[in-house]
Amino acid sequence: MADSLDEAQELYRDALAASRQQRQQIEEDLRFSDPSDPQQWDETLKTQRERDPGGKRPCMVFDQLGQYTSNVTGQVTKAPPSLHALPAGDGADQKVAEQLDGFFRHIEHTSRAQQHYGRALTSAARAGVGYLIVRPEYVNRALNWQEPQISSEGDPLRVVFDPWSVELDGSDATDGWRLIPLSHREFERRFGEKREKVSFGSEDRSVIRDDRENIVIAEGWHVVDKTVNMIVCKVNGDETAVPEDDYWLDVKNTGVKPEVIRTFEDKVRCVKWAQMSGVEYLTKETEYPASGIGIVPVYGYVGFSEGRMTYCGIPRRAMSAQRSYNYHMSEMHAFMGQAPKAPFVASIRALRGLEALWDRASVEARAYLPFNDWDQNGVIAPPQRSQLATNLQNHIQGAVQAKEDIQAALGMYQANLGAPSNETSGVAIDSRKEQGESSTAHFPSNLQASIGQVGKLCMEMIPRLIDTKRQARILGIDMTPGQVTIDPKQTKAVQETQQGLVINPNVGRYDVRVVVGANFATQRSQAQAAFTEMMRANPEMTPAIAPLWAQTLDIPHADKLQQVLTAVAPPEVKAVLQPESGGKQPTTAELMAQISQLKQVLNEAIQHAHDAQNEADTANAKLAEKQEEHDSKTRELDIAAYNAETARLKVTGANEEQVAAVVGDLLATMRGQPQPIPGSPEGPGVADTSAQALPPDMGPQSGPTDPQPADMEQTA
Repeated sequence: MADSLDEAQELYRDALAASRQQRQQIEEDLRFSDPSDPQQWDETLKTQRERDPGGKRPCMVFDQLGQYTSNVTGQVTKAPPSLHALPAGDGADQKVAEQLDGFFRHIEHTSRAQQHYGRALTSAARAGVGYLIVRPEYVNRALNWQEPQISSEGDPLRVVFDPWSVELDGSDATDGWRLIPLSHREFERRFGEKREKVSFGSEDRSVIRDDRENIVIAEGWHVVDKTVNMIVCKVNGDETAVPEDDYWLDVKNTGVKPEVIRTFEDKVRCVKWAQMSGVEYLTKETEYPASGIGIVPVYGYVGFSEGRMTYCGIPRRAMSAQRSYNYHMSEMHAFMGQAPKAPFVASIRALRGLEALWDRASVEARAYLPFNDWDQNGVIAPPQRSQLATNLQNHIQGAVQAKEDIQAALGMYQANLGAPSNETSGVAIDSRKEQGESSTAHFPSNLQASIGQVGKLCMEMIPRLIDTKRQARILGIDMTPGQVTIDPKQTKAVQETQQGLVINPNVGRYDVRVVVGANFATQRSQAQAAFTEMMRANPEMTPAIAPLWAQTLDIPHADKLQQVLTAVAPPEVKAVLQPESGGKQPTTAELMAQISQLKQVLNEAIQHAHDAQNEADTANAKLAEKQEEHDSKTRELDIAAYNAETARLKVTGANEEQVAAVVGDLLATMRGQPQPIPGSPEGPGVADTSAQALPPDMGPQSGPTDPQPADMEQTA
């Protein structure tokens, strides 16, 4: 707030004076569009009609604008906006953003944010502006746990907003007050009986005494600039600037001291926040845990004049046409109440003697009605039709034209509200619908901008309110509850543990975006229709799709049906729907440990294989050496035996036939010897080779020849 209560009230009165004309317009628009009792007649004209010398004239109201206001609000109800987090750098992590999405869903659910969004937009459609309120609220007073909460103010006149703000989301506002009327009893319950009951902004500081004794207190925000020392440091490879106090707080919490590049002085926004009466602060002035004030405007039609923002709602643009419509419709009903028993005006002379005929002119259909056009006094004027009938036609045409003027002023026609139109094709109907929605598209667009500012305030509050390690509730996209651990002293943005994810939103920067779309119930019905069509078009895919289709059903025991269909699903589908881990996904650390163990086992197996191969190669080499040694000894023995037999034959003096017979027996004996070592050449092979070297035909022409050892070795 300001330096003193007097200064705060002076700023309030200045803002009130600067926005007086705009607030008078808001007050008139609220009365004009009041759903319970719309005050749509000009007070001066209404007074004249009620005091008409000819009798009181009706002042009836036929509100045509409420349906257009509901149509604008319904666009957001049909496709509600929601907050989502985006990683923006400095070490931000996508998993943290996903958990913050769940935390945003929890905040919007517990705050009933969708109702507040709709109420603020309805106020913007009626009066040109609505207000969302963002403030921290206790979720556990014993542990001093707080979370951001979203609310709204239904009466825009209870908010005095910075009249020099020109941003659509109000992010440039420096002051704002929310006026809260309390009964004396409620005031005493909240703040004690000894407090002086003087309303905020009261210049004479008098206690109000009336049938509705109340006191108006103010919840105020005020932006002040303060000079701080900024430190430019390197975090995760990126340079970022943080206040010196925040830098040392992070060092204390995380134990990590980032590299300091340089320092400089800068001015930062600091928001003061307190509740006040007309004479004192009711709560201690504290620092609001965000850089913007906690009041966020939602605007309707926006314009700018002399550097100031002006705004209005739907009733202001069609106010004159609505009043014209009320006038013509009131005159039509007045005519229906007066007449038309006497549709003609005639003199008694013209109807003398024909009274019975003319008395039944309203109930009998006749080709003509006779009258007297002459008597002793001269010519008689013929009967004339009453001017009331002519006036009725004029008012009917005026009402039709006024209704068209209302639609033209808003750019929305009856076809946009579901009424039959001249369009017959689907393309033409969709085109007319898009045209009507485009004319009011700035309403949901302005709401998105304001909700974006709400999200920024919540994002700034999260790390400031959660300053100790604790469990925070989150909601999944299907609104299933869950929890995430937030640890502001953790050095990493996210860490996976056996208990789940642990995040630190202080590490990195996160932005907020607003997503507009169908809610989960609508998405589920759309998914059900898509799965149904897929199974109908591809019956062979039914066993695979059926478990997913069962999840979209909104019937009793749908979860049991899904389990049954999963149990009878093909193994491949069951492996996807029911992982072996029992539905619990392993953490990244567990997966890395498993991969490391597998690598170690694989390396050991490869080493064992290499060792076994080396041993096998050594054994084969030794075996080959032994085989070669054995073959060499065998050849030497064969040669010695052959030489001995040859010498014996020479000594005995055998002839050629005898030598041939002995050699043949010897070769046959050699062929019949068993193979001494596995893997050596077979006997027949050796015998064949020997037979080729020493053919059996040894005739007398050759002469006795002693085989040489060299020849025998070659034969072997």
